[in-house]
Order: sequence, then structure tokens, then C-alpha cells
Amino acid sequence: MKMKLYGSKTSPFSRKVLVAIEELALGSLVERVGVDPFNPPEEFLAANPLAQIPALVTEKGECLPGSDLIIEYLMGRSRGLASLPRGSQRWAALRRATLADGVTEAAVAMLLESRRPPERQHQPWTERKRAAVLRGLDGLERDAAGLLSEQPSTTEISVGCALGYLDFRFPELQWREGRPALAAWYAGFSQRPSMQRTAPPGSTI
Repeated sequence: MKMKLYGSKTSPFSRKVLVAIEELALGSLVERVGVDPFNPPEEFLAANPLAQIPALVTEKGECLPGSDLIIEYLMGRSRGLASLPRGSQRWAALRRATLADGVTEAAVAMLLESRRPPERQHQPWTERKRAAVLRGLDGLERDAAGLLSEQPSTTEISVGCALGYLDFRFPELQWREGRPALAAWYAGFSQRPSMQRTAPPGSTI
């Protein structure tokens, strides 16, 4: 029996798990199940009452919701991702990961707001989220020297998927402008086979 991964090809958090699966060479052990979180099937709701993606159902039938929890579980099944450093460098790596996830969350919120009827959209709220994205990117630019270029950790996956999502959904933000170090790192990271194979439909990566 395979593990089941419920997710979406366009979800940046699902992509984090997919990239990890590729890096850990666990693809043969995981069945991918596409889910619309706004119209979830009963099978998915039974496994994950929160109806949030991604969610992994293990061979034992246990449901693990959330990309970070899933990746931590998968790392216990295979080696292939770099371990986070110790000491102060560990906190720096976790800070970068938190910034990246915050950028992704704000960008997803912007997308969802844009899909509301025009008369119900709240522009000041959208601008606040946009500002959060840009500040988060500035923080990652200042920290870009610490990003790994060879064997990635969970931090690099979070950062790479955040930047890929901005390219996919918000190319008009032109996030590379004024962020040369982050742009240079992503130019290399985005060419990894794990990133190429998990690019969302219609993406240019």
C-alpha cells in the first residue's frame, strides 16, 4: 500500500512536499491525489477534517496535515535533504524558512482576494499583504548568502517554492529587481530536477 498525498499542482505548499519527495527519491512510495480544497471529496474530508492541502495519509492510515509536518515525516523515511545546522546558524535557517512561508501565505491571500467579486474586494487589505510580500523578500535578500546551493534543506525548499509561486501568480511584482543575491540563488536552484518536475502548469520554469 502506498502513502497518499492529497494536494494541488498549483499549491505552493503542495509543491514543497513534491520537491521534498523528489529530493528524497520517494516518488514510488507516494500516490498523488489531486484535490480542490473548495470542493473536497468525502474521502479527503474523512482523512483530514480541516480540508487543507497538502495532507499525507501514511501506509497505516494516519493523516499528517501541513507541508512541514509531512516533510519531517518523509525525512525519517529517506536521506537526501541537508540537515539544518546547529547553534546560531540553525536559527538563521529557520528564520529564512519562516520568512519564505510568510511570503507564500501573503501571496496566496492576495490571490484569493483577487478572486472575490470586484465590489467585495478590499484594496487596502490587498496592499497590506503585498507590502508584507515585498518586506519578506527584502529580508530574504539580506539573508541570501546563507542559502545552500548544493544539497538543499527544508529552508531552501521553502524559499524556492515561495519565489516560484510569485513567478507563477504575480510576475508583475518583478521580485528580482533590487534583490540580486536572491535572484542569483534562485536562478540556480530553479534548475534542480526536483523544481523542474514540480513546476505548476503553465509555469515558465
